[in-house]
Amino acid sequence: MEHDDTPRPETNPATAPWERLMTGQGFLLELRRLYDTRFMLELEMLIGPKADVDDLRNGVEAAARAYVRERRLMRHRKPGKWEHRRLSALSEKLDAVSAELTRIQKSPNCTGKLAKALEELPPSTDPNAARLFALIDGAFGPGDPVAHIAGLLRLLQSAATHTLASVEESDPVSYHQIDLDNWNSRPKKTESQPIAALARAFRPYWERNAMRPYSAGHYDQSTKQNKSAAVDVIHLIGRKLEPDLPRTRVVTVMRML
Repeated sequence: MEHDDTPRPETNPATAPWERLMTGQGFLLELRRLYDTRFMLELEMLIGPKADVDDLRNGVEAAARAYVRERRLMRHRKPGKWEHRRLSALSEKLDAVSAELTRIQKSPNCTGKLAKALEELPPSTDPNAARLFALIDGAFGPGDPVAHIAGLLRLLQSAATHTLASVEESDPVSYHQIDLDNWNSRPKKTESQPIAALARAFRPYWERNAMRPYSAGHYDQSTKQNKSAAVDVIHLIGRKLEPDLPRTRVVTVMRML
């Protein structure tokens, strides 16, 4: 009998599945564990004979990512006065590091030695960094890992700069005030937000694969529930992330889409 030697992320039964996806170290592994072959078969049967299981799997991943992003957004706190200064300092430092890496890359000796050191450093120095390097090595090979790390740092620097440029005023006080105004005018946080994000992300996949409307359906007096295959599907996907998700919340969300 064959054994599955695929490494699985550590799980804590007390932790909600969406929290494991948010903070875990194996997003795709955890996602495949949650949405396994049996789940995909059930989903395919609910969608109908037009269903493309590969497209649906992509849709489930997109929906789960949207759910986790919304949960991350819900953790935002009231803007602090030091955010502008911190982002400015980060952007400047990363810009300087990127410039130094550009100089280093002009020397095959420097880049070769750095690449060798990256490969030899024990994973225990920083497990997350080691996993990231393993991804780079797996995707691009051992040719020039320093170049790909430099690209990642440039992306981070651009993100910091873009965040600062998202408001017209570069003055820290004005930046904070605009951020504060946006915070005060934000919609009230509700537990429906993550499911709404999930449902919006899955909608194009439903429209390509299903032959029924993407709606909350009609209320059935005999069952005291809305009759809707779309609600059943979103509830099925959502419960894998949030096991106590009530079907009524999905109905409410589908009414708003």
